[in-house]
Amino acid sequence: MLIDTHAHINVEKMADILPEILQNLDKGPVERVVCPSFSLESSITSLGLAESEQKVFCALGVHPENCLEYDARCESFLVKNAEKDKVVAIGEIGLDYHYGTQNKKVQFEVLNKQIDIANRYNLPVIFHIRDAFPDFFTWLEQNRGRFGKGVVHCFDGDEVIAKKLVEWGLFVSFTGLATFKPREDIRRAIEAVPLDRIMVETDAPYLAPEPHRGQINRPEYTYFVAQKIAQIKGLTFDEVAETTTKNAYEFFDKMRDFDERKR
Repeated sequence: MLIDTHAHINVEKMADILPEILQNLDKGPVERVVCPSFSLESSITSLGLAESEQKVFCALGVHPENCLEYDARCESFLVKNAEKDKVVAIGEIGLDYHYGTQNKKVQFEVLNKQIDIANRYNLPVIFHIRDAFPDFFTWLEQNRGRFGKGVVHCFDGDEVIAKKLVEWGLFVSFTGLATFKPREDIRRAIEAVPLDRIMVETDAPYLAPEPHRGQINRPEYTYFVAQKIAQIKGLTFDEVAETTTKNAYEFFDKMRDFDERKR
């Protein structure tokens, strides 16, 4: 079994194939999906989907690109719903300078406010860090004690950055980027990260792995990410699937507890 730890299956682009995706969760190889959020609206729909589907869980939060929309209403929603059974993390939150640093100060403010919520409700954190690792490491030096478990999703750095994340006690989550021919840097990062600190994801509907590159990504394609990790590390697919699933259940402990209650 695999767990897709990050798939935006609630977005409009996925609407036509969502029934098929949900049906396939009963068939494998992916049997659980964590649907993260990037805005108030997506937090609302992520929670609604998770509460209606036993095998879907959610994370609530506001993405750094949407930091200007974070207001009292957003914060109230996060606080009001953080303790619900199907809410397994705060995220995706963090820093993103890909389109510039004009909102840098606000990004830090919104990150810190959401970290406070994660800490208050003892929830793990899904970090989105894009073109901002130097500032993120500075922030970690000042704030690592303010939250428990954290994962940098859709890792898009090199082996040096990956090793440093592990040293800080974070998990690293890999996507279909690992299958793209030019991304040798991602593959070297996979070599550098111990398997017990790795999770797998699609970041659907984006970044479909080879051999589906250019298509709409979907949770089933987590298989190709795990397969590539196995190839890089000289392991079997089953070894990677077993360990990354164990990692996901330990990280998202509310998901583990929910599944154990339903057995």
